[in-house]
Amino acid sequence: MLENDSQRQSPPPWTEVVPRLSGEMVDVREVLESDAATLYELLSDPRVTEHLSSPPPSASAFAGFIRWTHGQRAAGHAVCFGIVPHGMSDAVGIIQVRAVDVTGLTWEWGFAVGAAFWATGVFMAAANLVAGFAFTTIKVNRLEARAVGLNGRGNGALHKLGARPEANLARAFRKDGRAERQLLWSLREDEWRQRPLLPDRFSSTQANAQILQAIDDTARAMSQRPPHDPHAAAPAYPFFLTDPRR
Repeated sequence: MLENDSQRQSPPPWTEVVPRLSGEMVDVREVLESDAATLYELLSDPRVTEHLSSPPPSASAFAGFIRWTHGQRAAGHAVCFGIVPHGMSDAVGIIQVRAVDVTGLTWEWGFAVGAAFWATGVFMAAANLVAGFAFTTIKVNRLEARAVGLNGRGNGALHKLGARPEANLARAFRKDGRAERQLLWSLREDEWRQRPLLPDRFSSTQANAQILQAIDDTARAMSQRPPHDPHAAAPAYPFFLTDPRR
């Protein structure tokens, strides 16, 4: 029997338009091709990539990656958010979420942010916005994350978000000829909502000063690079932060 129009399930609205999510110090929105040059500058930093997959190797390749993420979103497979601190227009980091089973109930996320914005509170603010979107809009039942065992910053962030380590994945992450252990973390909505609300490590004045300095540092670095044409053709570049396979 053929389905009639009323029986067909329409795609969820986020597959067409991803809303901009706003917090006190940061917004998250779908990555744009205009973000490519800044993301390449910040996320190709060896401090950022030490425990992550090698990022797209040029601003043009990053534009190809962003175009690929838009196709993944339209198909309902994934969303890639850009982390945009207040006072900036370009993203300084990304948070990827993607479906990992056919039911769409289990999704995986990965994240990276420019080193200048570490310890400013920007990442945790952005991650909580994305977690809320995943649980309440996409209707994810479980968020998984993989982090290299030696990545203290990444594992610590997942712990603060309320996630729990479930497994050791021996030699699961391969990069530059080495094989490293990954921890598999899981997060459910009730765990996220019940996460311990730790006191701020610094005052809002100090945090704002650090963010403004990071914005200035990023602007200075970008001013020394040739302009990137966001409309230049670039082939699709599949990429996920914690998966070394392209």
